[in-house]
Amino acid sequence: MTLVLKQVERKEKIMATRAKESVGFGVPTDEIDPQRFIVRISGSSREPVVIIEDFGIAGPQFDPETRLQSDQVVRCRLDPKRWRAIAPTARQIFNERLKGRRIATGRWEAKDNLVHRLLGRELCVLAWAVETCDVSLIPAAIDAWTGLRPEERWWLYAMAVHSTGRADDVDKGWRKAIRIGLTEGAGAVAPGNQRQISFEDL
Repeated sequence: MTLVLKQVERKEKIMATRAKESVGFGVPTDEIDPQRFIVRISGSSREPVVIIEDFGIAGPQFDPETRLQSDQVVRCRLDPKRWRAIAPTARQIFNERLKGRRIATGRWEAKDNLVHRLLGRELCVLAWAVETCDVSLIPAAIDAWTGLRPEERWWLYAMAVHSTGRADDVDKGWRKAIRIGLTEGAGAVAPGNQRQISFEDL
């Protein structure tokens, strides 16, 4: 955790120094094929929302499961009803951060939505928390996620993505721990009580 905290200032500076011209949620337009996330929202209300990590010019990356190089990895396929439950909060939180850096805000549309690589990691944590939980616990997961600091969300993503970061790795290892921690564990808070929680609470 100490190492992560030491990296926070550097990562926040990365977002702060990005060119103000951007697309989607903070993806810079002055970089050639930047690493980013894609949130694929179908025009059909029955199709799952797909969250994809695109490594851009930094890729391809080695996929330990397929033992092949991959330019993109599908991180989550989320039921559209669950997506609609978390999307407004994610949009609000991300846009507040972007506004603070004088970067244009984004909105979710029925298309491929581009998301800054750091924000995409945070979105994955929220999506993983709600992908299989009881629907009655989704508000608790949203509030717990809101209460986490950005660096704490990045840390959770880093822990989960190493061994359970593919869409099919549902409710395994760190993915399961994230679900329990944000919906049922010490990290969960009563719905509507968006207090700031500490990483050590989880």
